[in-house]
This record gives sequence, C-alpha cells and structure tokens, in this order.
Amino acid sequence: MLIHSRPLLHLAALVGLLTACGSSGGLPGITPSVSISSPADNSSVNLSLTRKIAINFDTNYTIKAPGTCAGDDHCGHIYLLIDNSSCNASNLPYNTLADASPVDADFSKCATPTGMHTITLELRHDDGSRVLNLVSNPVTAQVTITAQ
Repeated sequence: MLIHSRPLLHLAALVGLLTACGSSGGLPGITPSVSISSPADNSSVNLSLTRKIAINFDTNYTIKAPGTCAGDDHCGHIYLLIDNSSCNASNLPYNTLADASPVDADFSKCATPTGMHTITLELRHDDGSRVLNLVSNPVTAQVTITAQ
C-alpha cells in the first residue's frame, strides 16, 4: 500500500508547485521579473535641478496605473524606493510610483540628496500587494548610485 501512495505524494507535490507558479502573478509559465537598465550599478549620476534621476527598467509584467488592470492577474505597477523607506513621499509607502519606464527617482525627498543611495524597484499587483517569485520572495531590482 505504501508503494502505491508514493506516486500520489509526487502528484500532490507537483500540483502544489504548479499552483505556486500560478500564484506568483507573472505571465503564465514565466517568472515575473523587473530589472534596472540604467543607471548602472555603482555609477555616479548628476542630479537635475529638480533633484530627480530617470530610472529605466524592463519587466515582463504589464505595467499600468493602480486600479486600471481590470482584474488582469499579470498587471500592476512598481514602487520606487530610495534607501528603503527613508526617502518616501509623505504618508506613502514609496518614493515614486511607476506605471511606465522611465520613472523619476525624486531625491528632493531625501534628507541628503547627494551621496551614495540604493534605488529599489518593487513589482506590485494592481491592489498594491507585492508580486512574489516562485520561492515567495518579492520581485525586486536594485542599484546603488552616487548622486552628485
């Protein structure tokens, strides 16, 4: 009897993995991803007069303004963070909300705009919840830059 239950356990494990793949919120069969194409990691970047830097990114997720995905599970937006939450907009969980690339990182919200900073992009569902990868970690991209 134990010999016959082993294939059932393997089948249950496979179904569990397939279910986990579907719940990641990415395109069917594709793990959701986001990457920063510029600025390059460990680069120096000149701040504009408004203290903003354009961040270019790529993703395999459909990016739209919050609340406009009409139930599409593979659609959302991106939270841009500078130095975790230390440069967030007032009363918001991000520095800038991205619904297209490029997005401006707003260093005017930082106590010290110049110097070394870490920029993080977090992929979010339409409702603002984090998009998770296959091992339940948030889908993010990160670069460290020196703002001048």
